[in-house]
Amino acid sequence: RNWGSFKLSYYNEYKSYLSSSLAQTIAVPVVLPTIRHTEQSQPMTPEPATEHSPLILDGNKATEELGNSGEKSFKLQRTIGVASAAAILFGNCVGAGIFISPKGVYEKTGSAGAGLVVWALAGIIATLCTVTYAELGTLFQESGGEFVYIKKAFGKLPAFLFSFCTAFLIKPAAMAVVVSTFSEYVCVSIYGEASPNFIRMLSLCTISLVMLINIISVKVVVKVCTIISILKLVIVGFLLACGVAIVIKGQGHLENFSKSSFAGSNPNITDYGLAFYFALYSYQSWNSLNFMTEELKAPERTLPIGGGLGMTGVTFSYVLANVAYLLMFRVSFIMDTTTIAMDSGMLAFGKIGWFIMLIGLLLSCLGCLTGGVFTLARNIQSTGESGLFPQWTSYVSPLLSTPVAGVVITCMTTSVYLFFDVVFLIPCLSTAEWFFYFITFVSLLVFRYRLPKQHRPVKVPIFIPIALTIITFAFVILPLFNPKTRMSVGIGFGFIALGAILYYIRIFITKLCIPSAGVMEVQKPYAIKKSSSTDSGLGDI
Repeated sequence: RNWGSFKLSYYNEYKSYLSSSLAQTIAVPVVLPTIRHTEQSQPMTPEPATEHSPLILDGNKATEELGNSGEKSFKLQRTIGVASAAAILFGNCVGAGIFISPKGVYEKTGSAGAGLVVWALAGIIATLCTVTYAELGTLFQESGGEFVYIKKAFGKLPAFLFSFCTAFLIKPAAMAVVVSTFSEYVCVSIYGEASPNFIRMLSLCTISLVMLINIISVKVVVKVCTIISILKLVIVGFLLACGVAIVIKGQGHLENFSKSSFAGSNPNITDYGLAFYFALYSYQSWNSLNFMTEELKAPERTLPIGGGLGMTGVTFSYVLANVAYLLMFRVSFIMDTTTIAMDSGMLAFGKIGWFIMLIGLLLSCLGCLTGGVFTLARNIQSTGESGLFPQWTSYVSPLLSTPVAGVVITCMTTSVYLFFDVVFLIPCLSTAEWFFYFITFVSLLVFRYRLPKQHRPVKVPIFIPIALTIITFAFVILPLFNPKTRMSVGIGFGFIALGAILYYIRIFITKLCIPSAGVMEVQKPYAIKKSSSTDSGLGDI
């Protein structure tokens, strides 16, 4: 009798989210046959649906909303405040790069002073990008980041290309580098050496753990990122303490901060552009908060303040880490080593210092991977809701209030890149990434023209997005002037072209199979007309 009552209760609860495409695919064939006799013996009348009826299960709230067709959908909840947002952004940005080797910047600049200036200016540029994105995030308070803004400004095709490249090239390849670094250092520290297959196996286990964390709860991810971010700050402080300890011992390289610190600087301007390219790659997750706008409490406050605080912390951490390196080593040594953080710990405090820096490196990798999966899953979910990706990719668990499909896709794609030489792919993904940054800043200027009277909780001075548009365009075309990176640029744009081909193939198949379907119809962007005082300015989106 109790078992029958439980099945009846579960069936009523289950029918409330039966409209989900993923639930229909997985759960219907399994659950319904086992409880069909209960439904026949005791008729059930489902409760009438309301426009906003909360569903609270296992401590996580998922909100049911009626769509245009009358079906229920589940929306993400606003659970992330200013402090959590800053911690997530800090955790996403501060990855393994700053603790392994900043050699690329110093190789291109040629001197300690020029390299340190590049790191500081790159942090300022990234912070301005974050604050500028806050205007877009508060103007359109939807999760999805650049996808939302590009789609509203230029239509579906450019938005699809962004999501396609982000979901299947830019972010997964970058996270594959991070998790491979994590696994390699774990294996080397324990066994002294490890085979590539063993590293891949450990990387797959790590990705599975991160996937589980992201599926369980948003609160769990936020707590993990917050704790790891605090520990990263401690590690950066310890790194600076290593530099001070070396100076106290009289072994410091103070000449790196004297008038001769710019001696030997590279006179080639093109190389300085590439130095910024390497430095900004370390700041590449500055746009993370815009992928989770629907989960931010008071986005008009959380986006600018949380983003500004997070990027300020990242910039200071990177600059201080480089100050510590330059206090301990010559620039020539920094250019040659690949484990500069652990070399710093060993030089200052011996094996204990080496071990502490190793822990800092591993935590940085884990935090960066966790936050990366968190943000990319939201982008996939947003694209699925728009109809540009298959509908099941937008599935949000009503039990856990997390985008399960997006998390699984992200982790599976990252796992695939473990079997490729991702080091070669970094310039490819960077080219595509900066191209879409350029398009996004152009979209902000488009919105300024088309929606002049639209309320903007955050509004940056117009010269900032103009300057950032010019800078991002320069980063797109800059590799063309270097023979070593031209092939990478070609591959990056080739991946974008592949996305366009797939887009039109799907349009053709959709119209062939379902002539009346309009999901993949080419949609016009905003109406060209300018808004008036009585017009909301949104036009035909």
